[in-house]
Amino acid sequence: MKRHGAKKYIKYGTAVLLMAYLCICFYMRLTIRDTSFTEDGYMLYYIVNADGMKGLGHSILMVVDEEGCGIVLSYNGMQRSLWESLLGKSGIGKMSIGQMNAEDTEAFLQTGNLHIDGDQLTDNYDYALYRPITAEDYNTILEQAVPYLEAELQFAVLYEKWAMEEDVGKNAEYEKNLEQMGQGDDLPVYRIYTNNCDHVARLLASPVDSELKDYTNNAWRMTPSGNFKAFGRKAKDWGVMKLGKQSFTEKILMFLMIF
Repeated sequence: MKRHGAKKYIKYGTAVLLMAYLCICFYMRLTIRDTSFTEDGYMLYYIVNADGMKGLGHSILMVVDEEGCGIVLSYNGMQRSLWESLLGKSGIGKMSIGQMNAEDTEAFLQTGNLHIDGDQLTDNYDYALYRPITAEDYNTILEQAVPYLEAELQFAVLYEKWAMEEDVGKNAEYEKNLEQMGQGDDLPVYRIYTNNCDHVARLLASPVDSELKDYTNNAWRMTPSGNFKAFGRKAKDWGVMKLGKQSFTEKILMFLMIF
C-alpha cells in the first residue's frame, strides 16, 4: 500500500510540474509587435534560429545601414569540439561576419533564409527582435567584434606554427600555448554555457541599448531561445517579427525553450 501511495504522489507531482512548466512556456510566448523607438535610418536585429545548434538554438546579430544593406555577425566555438564544449572546456571562438546588399537583406527578413559564406551564416532563421539605432551605434556595434577577430587571428597564426613545426620540443611548446590561449585569461573565449553565440550577440549590442546591457549583466538562461524570449518580454520598446514561415519542429522548440 505504501509503495502504491508513493507512486501516486510521484504521478501527481510530475503532472503538477508539467503543468507549471507549460504555464511558464505560455507566459514566455512573444507576440508580433512594432518597435516603439523613433526611426533613424539604421537598424539593429537580434535574431534566433530555434532549431540551430542541434536544437539548442543559435543567435546572430545584424546591423543595417541607411541604404538597407545588412552586416551579420555570428559567433561560435572553433577550438573545441561540441563534446569538449559540453564538458565545460573553453576555447577561442570564430566570429563570422557577412555582408548583404539591400535586396538580399530584405529577402532575408522576409524569408529567414540566409545564404552567406561563414559559420552559421547559411541557414534558416525564425524570429527577430529589432529597433532603430544611430549611425554612431552602428559603428560601435561593429567595433565590439574587433577583439574576437583579433583573438581568432592570433589563434590561427599560432596553430599554423604548431602544425608546421617538426621539432618535438617547439611543437609541444606551441601546443601548450594554444591550450593556454583557450583559457580566457587575456582573450575573449567561447564557453557553451556562459559565453556562447547568444551571450556574445547581446554583448556586441549592449553598449547601444541600456535594457539589453542590464539584461545581459543579469541573465541566467542558457539557451538562445530562452534568452531571446525573456529579453523580448522585458524590452517592450523593441519590435518582434517572424522571419518567414516556421516548421512544426521550430514552433515546438521555440515554445518549449525557456531556460
